[in-house]
Amino acid sequence: MPADRFYLKESFNQGDIVFLEEEEFHHLSRVMRKKEGDAIELVNGMGALAQAKLLQIEKRKASLEILETSKHEPLLPPLILIQALPKLSHLDWIIQKGTELGASSFYLFPSERSEKDSLSNNQWKRLKLIAIGAMKQCGRLDLPSIHFASDLDGLSLPEGHAFFGDPEAEISLPKGKAPYLLFIGPEKGFSHEEYKNMREKFKAQAVKLHPYILRAETAAIAALTLASAL
Repeated sequence: MPADRFYLKESFNQGDIVFLEEEEFHHLSRVMRKKEGDAIELVNGMGALAQAKLLQIEKRKASLEILETSKHEPLLPPLILIQALPKLSHLDWIIQKGTELGASSFYLFPSERSEKDSLSNNQWKRLKLIAIGAMKQCGRLDLPSIHFASDLDGLSLPEGHAFFGDPEAEISLPKGKAPYLLFIGPEKGFSHEEYKNMREKFKAQAVKLHPYILRAETAAIAALTLASAL
């Protein structure tokens, strides 16, 4: 893990003075206990990496000077996870590990068999913080986006090749199909109507992720792992 890396959602320009506040300020001052004059790295989640110097630590914010910047493209093609809402503890895990595995975006929605049908503001904020932490942890410089729709029909997805896991499918995830759109169901699986909708509306194809039936969070990680390897 880049221990001295912090997230700041803004453009980086050499010579600029920028400020860390809220969670990132707490992490810098209370957890990492950085001191004035220390060198740290900044990422903005949009491919930019900045070398910065910590100028001043105040009560609620820290000021830094941007010394050097660089821009980097994502290491993987777009991997889009379309996840029916599972249990919250499982969703936390999916967002964290999915970010580490290179998911470029998450599209969340309640399916007919989901145990939840919405996310509170605090839950939404928590997911974003989990993604930021995982981005810094794994060293990537692009932050995946997180979207929400009220149901499967309400999803507005980018262009790509859509697939959903089915242990009885005859084919595996095909190579060279990026951008991948990967549909993963809840713990109890998709309904018959949802399978029909994925096939007809999104042109999704059934693929075998594993010979055994996987839990929702395991299926999400398996799909991303296979897609990133391809």
